[in-house]
Amino acid sequence: MRKFRHLVEYAIFLLFSSFLRLLPLSWVQAIGRAFGRFTFKALGFRKGVTIDNLTRAFPEYRRERILRIACSAFESIGVSLFELLWVPRMTRESIRNLVHLENPEEIREVISRGRGLILVTAHFGNWEMCAQSVVAELGIPLHVVVKPQSNPYIDKQINERRELLGNKAIPMAHAVREISKALQEGHAVGIVGDQSAAKESLWIEFFGRKVPTHPGTAVFALRNSAPMMIGFTIRQPDSTYKLRFDEVPVADLTDFSPATVEELTRRHVQLTEAIIRQHPEQWMWMHRRWKHVPTDAGNTLAEVTR
Repeated sequence: MRKFRHLVEYAIFLLFSSFLRLLPLSWVQAIGRAFGRFTFKALGFRKGVTIDNLTRAFPEYRRERILRIACSAFESIGVSLFELLWVPRMTRESIRNLVHLENPEEIREVISRGRGLILVTAHFGNWEMCAQSVVAELGIPLHVVVKPQSNPYIDKQINERRELLGNKAIPMAHAVREISKALQEGHAVGIVGDQSAAKESLWIEFFGRKVPTHPGTAVFALRNSAPMMIGFTIRQPDSTYKLRFDEVPVADLTDFSPATVEELTRRHVQLTEAIIRQHPEQWMWMHRRWKHVPTDAGNTLAEVTR
């Protein structure tokens, strides 16, 4: 029964993505924006989670502004999703036209040091275009850590889009071995570093509340003496993107220890929060990032499941 359901979902996916590829990108982006708005206003998918997250992150905002940002965040995700479906029509030139990478030579210089490179981003703007832009602009393939989709047929199709220009998708289950190998060989690794983590992970402050945060990104950087850069695709009014990667300072973190791992994790989380505060409508607020939070009564954890 599950296989039959997966095949039906896969058929719908293929038909819809094939239809989108017949349209110009500007139309696809407009449809994605409308789809996101419909999902928020009509379907209410994770609407409560989104509004609660925004209200807690920006307690000074009036409800009208929170609702506008929430709707825009859904529109942003819709655009990103539909752009990913349109990727098979993209070329290196069209990706460079869509995403303006502001400092390619700085990235090239960092990776030329021969210690590999960790490129960190977040579910912001169109994070899928980060990896596509780097390989299109620099010709440097990335080993990108991805979360597998529940439908294996759709998962394969999405990864084929990610690998179109030479990037390599690494499932999370194989991340430790594959990332270490890639860094040791001097390759660049792409990590989306803002997902929710298990309660046993590092607790780092994010928008005024401590949340469990994956330490793996910092562990890979410090254990392998690999430089880390962080960057975000910022969607522009004309639906193109600006992208800039800046090196996260690590010169003062001279050893590999729990303290340095925590500090480096804190640094890339703070940089992520800073860009989200500038463009809150472009982050994935419907993600249950704060599903493990201390209650007001003490250290007992409360699960947010709306």
